[in-house]
Amino acid sequence: MHSVTIPVSLPPSRNGVGKGDNSMLVEESFTQSTPSVVVTWGQPQTISPTGNQPDTAGTYGVVVGCRDGSAFVLCSSNGSTTPPNISVSIPPVSSPREPLSPPTSPRRYRGLGHASSRSASPSSAKSALSPFQLTRSRVVSSVSTESAEAPKNYVDFDEEQERLRGMLKGKPSRDRNSSTSRTRADREITQLTATSAGAPRKEDPRGYLTAALSPSSSTLSLSPSNPPSPTFPSGVSPEPAAAYPLSLRFHVFLPFACAGSSVSALKVHEGGRYISCLHTTGGLSVHTTTDGSCIVSTLVEAKLKAPLGGKAQPTPSVLWVWRSLLVAASEESTILFACASPDELYPTNQFLDAGTSDSENQSLVVAYELRFGADSEAKLEQLGPWAVDGPLNSIGLRANHDHTLTLFHAGPAGHLVSRSLSINDPLPEPEDLPGAHSSTHLPLPNPFKALKALSTENIPDTESGASPDRIEIGDEVNVGELGLTEPLLGLRAHDGDADARVCAWSAHELVIGTWAHGGLVTLPVVALSGIQEARWIDHGSCSLLFTDRLVVYSIPPNSAGKETQEMQPFVTQTVPISPYEAATIAPNGHVISTRVKNRRRRIHHSTLNPTGLSAKEDIRTHALWKAQTDASLPPQSAPRISSVLPIDLDNIVVGYTDGRVSRSSLQDVAQKGNTIAAQVSDLALPGLVLAVDVIQNTRTRERMVVGGSDDGTIAVWDLETMKLCARWTVFTTPLARVISLEDEGVGRLHGCMLCISQDGTIAVIAVDGYQFVYLVPASAAPLKRVCLGENNLLLVYADGRARLWDTGTREFWRSMSVEKAEELVQQGGWHQWDIGKPSEKTQALSSPGYSSPDASSTLLLDIPALLKQLSPSPVVSAANLSPKKKLDHARALLSILLTFGISEGIDTICGEGLAIKPSSATIGVVSPHTLSIVSQQSSASVWTVSPEASAERALAILALLHFLSQFEDLAQDASTVTTFYAASIGQLVPGHQTPSIPRLAHHMLNTQSAEVRHAVRLLLDAGVARLSDGETAELAETWQQYLPVTQPEKERDASQSAKALCICGFVAVEKYSLLPTSTLTDIAKSIAIYLHDETSPHRSLAIDLCSRGFQVWQQYVDAVEMLRALFTLATTTKKEAIAVPNIGVQARTAVMQIAAGNTPLFMTTLALDILHPRSVQHRKSVMQLVVFLIRKKPLVLYGNLPRLVEAIVKSLDPNSSASRDAVLDSATEILSHIVQTFPTVDFHMASQRLAVGTSEGAVVMYDLKTATRLYVLEGHKKRTTACSFSPDGRRLVTMSLEEADVLVWKVGSSFTSLFMPGAPPRQGHGGGEPFKRLEFHIGDAAHMTIEASLVNVQFDWLTDRNVRLKIRDSILTFST
Repeated sequence: MHSVTIPVSLPPSRNGVGKGDNSMLVEESFTQSTPSVVVTWGQPQTISPTGNQPDTAGTYGVVVGCRDGSAFVLCSSNGSTTPPNISVSIPPVSSPREPLSPPTSPRRYRGLGHASSRSASPSSAKSALSPFQLTRSRVVSSVSTESAEAPKNYVDFDEEQERLRGMLKGKPSRDRNSSTSRTRADREITQLTATSAGAPRKEDPRGYLTAALSPSSSTLSLSPSNPPSPTFPSGVSPEPAAAYPLSLRFHVFLPFACAGSSVSALKVHEGGRYISCLHTTGGLSVHTTTDGSCIVSTLVEAKLKAPLGGKAQPTPSVLWVWRSLLVAASEESTILFACASPDELYPTNQFLDAGTSDSENQSLVVAYELRFGADSEAKLEQLGPWAVDGPLNSIGLRANHDHTLTLFHAGPAGHLVSRSLSINDPLPEPEDLPGAHSSTHLPLPNPFKALKALSTENIPDTESGASPDRIEIGDEVNVGELGLTEPLLGLRAHDGDADARVCAWSAHELVIGTWAHGGLVTLPVVALSGIQEARWIDHGSCSLLFTDRLVVYSIPPNSAGKETQEMQPFVTQTVPISPYEAATIAPNGHVISTRVKNRRRRIHHSTLNPTGLSAKEDIRTHALWKAQTDASLPPQSAPRISSVLPIDLDNIVVGYTDGRVSRSSLQDVAQKGNTIAAQVSDLALPGLVLAVDVIQNTRTRERMVVGGSDDGTIAVWDLETMKLCARWTVFTTPLARVISLEDEGVGRLHGCMLCISQDGTIAVIAVDGYQFVYLVPASAAPLKRVCLGENNLLLVYADGRARLWDTGTREFWRSMSVEKAEELVQQGGWHQWDIGKPSEKTQALSSPGYSSPDASSTLLLDIPALLKQLSPSPVVSAANLSPKKKLDHARALLSILLTFGISEGIDTICGEGLAIKPSSATIGVVSPHTLSIVSQQSSASVWTVSPEASAERALAILALLHFLSQFEDLAQDASTVTTFYAASIGQLVPGHQTPSIPRLAHHMLNTQSAEVRHAVRLLLDAGVARLSDGETAELAETWQQYLPVTQPEKERDASQSAKALCICGFVAVEKYSLLPTSTLTDIAKSIAIYLHDETSPHRSLAIDLCSRGFQVWQQYVDAVEMLRALFTLATTTKKEAIAVPNIGVQARTAVMQIAAGNTPLFMTTLALDILHPRSVQHRKSVMQLVVFLIRKKPLVLYGNLPRLVEAIVKSLDPNSSASRDAVLDSATEILSHIVQTFPTVDFHMASQRLAVGTSEGAVVMYDLKTATRLYVLEGHKKRTTACSFSPDGRRLVTMSLEEADVLVWKVGSSFTSLFMPGAPPRQGHGGGEPFKRLEFHIGDAAHMTIEASLVNVQFDWLTDRNVRLKIRDSILTFST
């Protein structure tokens, strides 16, 4: 995301007052959500059985994915997911891992049983490997997800005391009502599995293979309730905060989150630093756990290729549901396998092209390579999709001794099937072969050696068209029969030294076996019902999760050769657990679960029995977190915001829970204590308003508001009066999207609007007259795209089918494949709208459109776009606003962004000096297609979230304060507040996260707003100044490896290389003495590379660094060539120079700064380029630059005027006629400007003589006809202030203010000049004395600066021999 965008959550109540504390609202949203998957990392705090002191095992976290596509992140209260904050955001260095393998194993892969993170817990830092396992590769694949809950007859002993207290207070104890209906979303979520992530236990020496990914696809969801529409609780007094190990950090709305798109799988990376998320609709994204920011995302496409090892078959029309995520992680990169199975509710074989294959047991796997880079950057590269002939819940990965992977799954006949899987390097491009920047590893026969190293370029949201040959699939191998008599529900595996354990179960059976030497040996089947999930604890024990208990089964030791009845697996522990909505088994066999009890969400940790403790004293369920407030319906007198639509700064439409809508301005909405609604609708809808949009009547040009409630009602209001115009109840699901058909090219439906519900039903309504036209029914698959032609409506669905409707006859024409639909659209004449896809359109004000209580009132503020509207320039600003209105808008924005309550003095300045009132709105975090609502208990807590979040808010504040500083009466106060937020706020906020320097560098490269770029420079300077010497050296050393000069030529323009130059450049300018010569040389060379590359998009950065630190760079590169490049850029007329930021303007500014700071080098280069240019065009460019300097910075040239003039004169050499003709116009223009600007230079047209006074007192005479110096007049001993020719050219008067005298010189042609060319004419006196010397005395008026003398000293000739001298107000007349 390039723009500085700030998410602002408005006060939720229409008439109430917000407190700037949204923690209760986030908790209530968590309580009302329906979990679908849980994942953990680290070790939780546990209560000792013999005491109350918690045992801390470092940072611990839990992520709960929900059905609405969002996730809640909870972290340990005593720890933080962020590294120590020095604002430098060092690229991630892998945390301590187990000892490396010998050289024969260049890649290490953690295997089944390990987390997908590289160091998931402190236990992974210690090795329990036996010497025989050191050469072992290890692969990470994690357990897939599954929703499951327990019956309600279990008593939670930890909560009995609370229940008794409630009963004594008269509060009834009640559970939530169960929902008896099952929708499509319910069925989809029941097939999701609870993902577990973490590291193996320290005592497990064999846990290198994770359990295979095999989610149960037929287990029903046991969620006790499925809340219909979101409820908006009232502010209930919170409980006294308990010392729970976890705290709720934020609520993140993931990319592609929408109705019907649930979170199906979560995987943890980098020890809890990042987390991968998969949606049922195919959205795959990677986020940080510090603030939920998205670092890379993509949409997995279900495009089938040939099945594994089979023939290519016709692609069936299947609605794929993405249910699980496999992970294979090495030290260098991570491979993600997104797995999908057909939607069980989708009608199969309904189309002729559906094929004959059995799609019920067919699965789809799509592989991506995930590579982490510097500064929370990542890249997802698609490796290819493949079909698997087997149920999804049986697919898993296993590592082999030869560093390859084995993909295994259950076959159609109930056998365990395996295939070898190897990943190869991408083919290098031809230009990379000679000078490849690769490591010098010895070539080893290792198919996995080619997992790419960390990318040096951040390319977010990118899918590369990688060749499918990168992944090679071996032939199918029948490992053995599983022995189940019923359909398989799940399969998990665990690697050991020489074999793997397999656990498979069905509805009423459990079988455990050993997979070794290519064969599978199973133990007798155990009759067991109700298994929800399984995970191996170690090579001999497996945890089985039921709805009401956790059971640990162990395998008898030395079972080989025993009788059948002695080989039976036996139960070692049974742990009762609380009812749950979603749960996961941790690597140590414990269970992390979540549920709602007494209207409060809870996170529970159910532990197993440690060795040496009796069952009664150790089997416990501990609460890791519990909401402090009840989630209940709000009172009718306090309706809350349920949706918001910003049109502009003066018109914001808000929908409420009571079914009404209102219109107001941002200034009214943001202010604390004001009544928000300026206009409230007269009639209310029967439910809460979940969606609003604005349309225009094509005939009357009136604007109307269209809204929909949660009961499927659609309504239209007049925007000005907010009166209800029409209402229809036509949908069974809420309104999701409104398309206004104002273009005449849409055909018959011109002037109508398409109202699309969440299930894809379309209502066609005529805007003029509010007539309901007709209804287009929904499909079994979600609607993806709407195409409208002259008389045709083409609807494209997610199952690969399209429907064609006749808009005239309102008849359904035919169904077709999506390929045929694309061919039809490509013929032209169609208007298209993507449904459910994140919009790429950028607006100054927008709404993310989420209906959760904590996000429904959120606005997205695009700060550069808003500043453009507030710009005083009519060329830049399109908004027709008065200066007072613009100032009011800026104050309203700052009232939201500023943090009151930190400094009393700053609060006084803001309130009294800048007239900014505090707002009760809260600030979140936004990243590409992602919104994070951060739980804030105070207004200052937003500065403790992450360095990136602090950078975004500080940039927004400083940019708007820069706008205020343009008003003269506000400039001083705005400057004071700017200084506070740039340099001082961190000292007053405990736990302050200083703005991220890489994030600031990112905006420096991508932001065009002048105000934002000014703010970036301020924050970068302050951030670099805050760094200690050690941090400075570490930052520069880390980013030096990404500098352009160290990269291959094709990667020099990568965003990461430019960011590295920005960071290192700003550090070097301020603290060059701390950096080694090698670093400074690399920086200077990188600047030169960008400066001389005409195609580089980062020349603006190079110019900026040149102007800031030219005196540093000139010691390490050719300074003259660097200056010449700036000269060229300063005078360029190419179109790209007109872009923002304007390269020409930047270069001219840089030239002026260099000229002022390094005048000798500058003038030397200038003179050389005039006298000895590389080309005639270059000489003209340099001369144009001189004109610019004369106009803007005349004092820069003042001391070197004689040198400059001599170079210009010599360029007019008549002996080089071609060169003289080329530069004659430019030279004439320059001399004209010099004469008009500097009184020390004068020109006589008739004689073509040019006189130039010097700082030493001499006056040099030039003849422009011959381009030569004639002679030098040496009469003054001090600086010459002015000179002037008489009208006839026979006299020259010179004046020196420091000597207080005027000299008159004869300069006309004489008889002696014929015999002594170049000698001055005889003055009538000996010794070179002037013809006349006239003194004057004007007192203090003679004492003035050089700059003042350029304006206040002037000669005026009255006649050929009488001249008048003006010195300020003094006028002197002389006779020559």
